[in-house]
Amino acid sequence: MNIALLGFGRMGRDVEQAATERGHAVSLRFTSHHQLGNAGSVARDLTGIDCCIDFSCAAASVEHIQKIAPLRIPLVVGTTGWHEHLARLTEFVTRCEGTLFHAANFSVGAHVFFHAVEAASDLMNRFADYDIAIHEVHHRLKKDAPSGTALALAEKILKRVGRKTSIVSSLTTAQLLPHELLVTSSRVGSVAGTHSVFFDSPVDSLQLTHTAHNRRGFAVGAVRAAEWVRERTGVFTMDDFLITE
Repeated sequence: MNIALLGFGRMGRDVEQAATERGHAVSLRFTSHHQLGNAGSVARDLTGIDCCIDFSCAAASVEHIQKIAPLRIPLVVGTTGWHEHLARLTEFVTRCEGTLFHAANFSVGAHVFFHAVEAASDLMNRFADYDIAIHEVHHRLKKDAPSGTALALAEKILKRVGRKTSIVSSLTTAQLLPHELLVTSSRVGSVAGTHSVFFDSPVDSLQLTHTAHNRRGFAVGAVRAAEWVRERTGVFTMDDFLITE
């Protein structure tokens, strides 16, 4: 499989290594200094490419989806921060009969963790004496906070716990309100990523945590997503991948 990388930072280099180890060729690399062409030239730019993998930035990812979907070249997007456009872009990709696989986190272990959090939230919805919070830790160079994974966890909790209706990511002097779900972040050193969900009551506490030891799990997961999605049309997530793997 010939792959084009959109964004060639730390994750891009890890994805290239993982792709090479799995027998694929990274034929093209696009960066802020060597950008994907405009609508008129993008088909020429991507000649011979079987799949694109995007770890660029939110604004660029939106443009990439709009440029690549009409070409029917599968696109795997690991960038976060663009999901306010997800509904519109899902409709666009579907109309183009294109292929988009998007995930805030490509780690298989992380998605099993998601399912564990969902199951715990379903149960905790019955017990109002349990408060809930999320905390995530990443390396100091990470650009967004909270992480896309933490926000995805928060959305899953909001869908399942009726007493939590909004997300807050910082506290000033105001007291946290009962309906608010606090999602906090730390940035330190070279931490690959740790996400914890806390369920706390006056009598006991439950903590669910996923810890990434390095970025390799994300990179391998993105390449496996590219392999899986190559012969498919539509919009997919890691849930689709896990169920039909």
